[in-house]
Amino acid sequence: MLEARFEKRYGDFMLRVEIEAGREVLALLGASGAGKTQTLQCIAGVVKPDRGYIAMDGRVWFDSERRVFVPPQERGVGLLFQHYALFPNMTVRQDLLCGLRHSTPRAERGSEVDRLLSSFCLQGLGDRLPSQLSGGQQQRVALARCLARKPKLLLLDEPFAALDSHLRWRLEQELMTTLAAFEGTTLYVTHDREETRRLCQRVCVMHNGRTQPPVVTGDWYSSPATVNAALLAGFENVAEVESKADGQASIPSWAIEWPCALERVAAVAFRAEHARLQPKQEDFAIRCRILRTTELETICTPWERPDALLRAPATARFATGEAVWLCIAPKNVVWLGMEEP
Repeated sequence: MLEARFEKRYGDFMLRVEIEAGREVLALLGASGAGKTQTLQCIAGVVKPDRGYIAMDGRVWFDSERRVFVPPQERGVGLLFQHYALFPNMTVRQDLLCGLRHSTPRAERGSEVDRLLSSFCLQGLGDRLPSQLSGGQQQRVALARCLARKPKLLLLDEPFAALDSHLRWRLEQELMTTLAAFEGTTLYVTHDREETRRLCQRVCVMHNGRTQPPVVTGDWYSSPATVNAALLAGFENVAEVESKADGQASIPSWAIEWPCALERVAAVAFRAEHARLQPKQEDFAIRCRILRTTELETICTPWERPDALLRAPATARFATGEAVWLCIAPKNVVWLGMEEP
């Protein structure tokens, strides 16, 4: 079990992290600059937090009150970056031997390298340099080196970001097999929602240096808690709620009011795939004008707010400029709460 509660200031940027994770793959999901990589660096011990507490399976790695700080080489963490960080002048076998120095007796290292080469489908590649390997082979070497240390915690920092999409899916399948057999905790940094859904059991959204409480991946995708979480989950239509009274929520950018029984609502969202364009008003509806239709979607603007854009499934039923009602079933409308300050 990983327990991490800490703060770290980087100039004007304040990182505030609170995470607990067990034997699972937990996504750290956020836009660029949210603080994801800095979080991994603090947990790995590469960077020392200003204050807080970090422990793994009860062993304290950092405690500012007790002045405890375990250096990174003593934490037994496996850290994999997107560019893999293989030694360019070392063969695959030599690179793996480096990973075994602190975890395996010298007499057993040769046989352990052979086992790793076999487990990660790298037979016959032990004498090759990184420049002689494909992207997928480099990733397998880097992951094998991480696991050679027998870590309890695996930190993966956007390991597929540098790969083409056709290779990414194939390597994801290999990684899923490896992670399913891994008996420790994995933190997986990404900004890709589909990658998150395929690989991770829970999601911790990060925004402006703050972590939000981790939730089950399916719950985050269908019912995000905040505007940032909804945008990361792919909700195309999101608008602020300006005021709420008498059970009605005012949504100025769509020039409408919808019924809402919740308190402390900051915004509202719905997916384009759940919208219906039709001539008559039904359910929750927005009076719109068709702007354009492509093969992928229809774009329309609220009748009284032509500066706003709404997205719906592609339809050739209505012509450009025609007035329609964009309708959404109440069950598909998500009310969003306030972001933490």
